This record gives sequence, structure tokens and C-alpha cells, in this order.
Amino acid sequence: MTVHRSLVGTYTHHHAKGIYWASFDDEKGQFECLELAVKSDNPAFLCRIDNHVYAVNEAIEGGISAFELRADNLQFINRRSSLGSLPCHIAAIGQWIAVANYGSGSVAVFRRESNGAIGHNTSHVTHEGSGPNNERQECAHAHEVRAVSDSQLLVPDLGVDRVYHYRVSPLGELNVEPTITSLQPGSGPRHIVVHPQFPLCYLINELSNTVAVIDRSDNHHEQAVISTLPDNYRGPNTTAEIQLSEDGRFVYASNRGHNSIVTMAIDDRGIPREPSWVSTIGEHPRFFCLDPTQKWLLVANQQSDNVTVYPVVDGRPTAPAQTASVPTPTCLLFV
Repeated sequence: MTVHRSLVGTYTHHHAKGIYWASFDDEKGQFECLELAVKSDNPAFLCRIDNHVYAVNEAIEGGISAFELRADNLQFINRRSSLGSLPCHIAAIGQWIAVANYGSGSVAVFRRESNGAIGHNTSHVTHEGSGPNNERQECAHAHEVRAVSDSQLLVPDLGVDRVYHYRVSPLGELNVEPTITSLQPGSGPRHIVVHPQFPLCYLINELSNTVAVIDRSDNHHEQAVISTLPDNYRGPNTTAEIQLSEDGRFVYASNRGHNSIVTMAIDDRGIPREPSWVSTIGEHPRFFCLDPTQKWLLVANQQSDNVTVYPVVDGRPTAPAQTASVPTPTCLLFV
């Protein structure tokens, strides 16, 4: 048995106050939110590198914050402007930190100092365009900065139905003319993961409620598009998170509205098949992840203030083991 430490990112519009400590028992599947680690404004997404943690501060005048892990403490280092509005995702790798600004449709890169501090801005790119969904795609909306390596960054943009493939220089500069994957109009690409063996990416589309399979070796074209919903579901829904098992055999996605996690097995060509669903026992599953043992799946239900834990059997989550109270959870980060 191991008790793992976790950090919980939140929205602080209501009673949450920042980033929280939590513990997870990987034998019993017990998750417990313990105490406030540090006050922070809307730390909706977290990432870690070495003993440093970075958070977005999701606001109209966006910010990003740096912290140091010291034993059982999370020590504030510094905060900078995200150079955009509503930052929603952050990544840190090597000597740079990247952030996606949803509201302004921009990507900013900063130097990562030796003490973990967020340094000067090294690159800033604003996407342009719109999509057919007038309410959600009136302009560009960068939604994730997925660091594939210390020299490659994938940025799904919900507003323009594109994934931007940036090269990052050792100085943290983005190439001016990135490779672009264009999606079906109205898809609303949100998050992307890379398969550990196949030359494939799996992209969750928030507006079309689909997972797109993108071939990285074939001009980044879509190879398949699979629905995240049961055929008989007719209610409202938007997808949120996508994850792969470490062995690359299963892909998972969350549905907000249907309030479920869909699991699909990946066949020998890399195509997701055989979907199955479990209820999230909560509202608006914004985030989920597998624990370090890959034996449990944990879902953060933003609008019902809880985290649901499932045992994973043969790659698929089964009946929930526990539902724990957590204030407005939006991200879980095992440390």
C-alpha cells in the first residue's frame, strides 16, 4: 500500500480558496481532501516539473504562478501576467513554461529560471479566425499547450477548429509558421494526447463530442472520428478531458451533460473501439486522471464539489469505490 500526495486545482468563484492538499490510498481507493496548500486565484490547471509546481490564474486579466514543493509545504515563488485572458492550461519542460490563453486565443512562452521562478517572456503568438458555432467560436480560443518534447508544442484551438504544431527553440521561441491540422468545422478541439507506440494523436473535440485520431506521419490528417456518447443519448453535452493508459491500450474521455467517462480499447491499428460508459456520480467532470499505479481512475466533478474514484479492471473503470467532497475541483496533480 502507498498513500500518494496530490494537489487539487480549483475555481475560487465560490467557497474554494486556492490549491488544496489531498491524499490517495492506492490499496483502498480512498481519496481525501486535507487542507488548503496555498491561496491562489482560480488555479484551474496545474503542472509540475522537478520540485516546482505551476498554475494558471484563470481571469480576464490572466496570470500564471510558480510554487516550490518543500516537504509538506507549497511555497509561493512568483506570479506573472499570462499576456492574455482566461489562461486555461500550462506546461513546463526544460527551460521554458508555456500557457494557453483561452479568452484571447493566444500562446505565451516564458523562461523557466533555475530557482523555478517564471522568467521573462520569450514568445507570444495570437491565433486568428473563427468557426461556425457563433456562441463558442466567435474568435480563436487556444485551449491547451501539450508539450510533446522540449522542442515541440501542440496547441488545440477550439475557436478555429485547428491544432497548431509549434517548434520551440532552446531559447523558448515559437516558430512563426507552425504546421496546422484542420478539423471538421464546428468540432471545437480542446485537449490532445500522444500514443506511446503508434505515430498517432487522440484529440477530444468539445463541441462535436468526438475523439479524432490524427496521424502524425501523414501530414497530420484525421484518420477516424468516434463519438464519445451512446447512440441513444439526445441531451446536451460537451466533452472535457482525454487520457491514455500508460501502455497505450485504452483511451478515456469525459462527458459533461451525460456526466460520464467513456472508455475505448485501442485496436492494432490505433483506432478506438468498443466504447463503454460509467456515470461520474457528479456534475460536470472537467478533469480526470489515472493514479500512479494505473489501477484507479479519479474524476473531478466541478459543479458537484466531489471527486469520484473507480477501480480499473482490464483497462476499464468499474463500479465507483468512493465519492469524496472537494470544493470546485478542476485539476488533480499527483506529486
